[in-house]
Amino acid sequence: MAYDPARGKRIREAISLGNFRKVHALAAELNVSVAAVSRWQNGGHTSLESACALARLLDVSLDWLLLGRGAIDGHKNSTISATELLWVMALRGRSAASQSNLIGLLESIPREHVLR
Repeated sequence: MAYDPARGKRIREAISLGNFRKVHALAAELNVSVAAVSRWQNGGHTSLESACALARLLDVSLDWLLLGRGAIDGHKNSTISATELLWVMALRGRSAASQSNLIGLLESIPREHVLR
């Protein structure tokens, strides 16, 4: 993956929230060099294999770590209820305008009235 300072910042954040106080310990656990971890923290190249190992070890979302999408712990809430699945299926195949209208309608309903 190409140079990305924002990714480096997320990697530094994930490491600081993890149980690794020393880059040496993290590098040893991942079986990579300290220089590699330093490069990642500065937004430098990382392989997908290393990124996956890092996300797994630090227990963070790979999508968040690499792309900044979602939340750092987004991987922990992967369950979807039957009702949520019905909403997803209802949105599929609809035009972008229809999807936007349906989402707007849902968001306009006060939370205390949303059936769970």
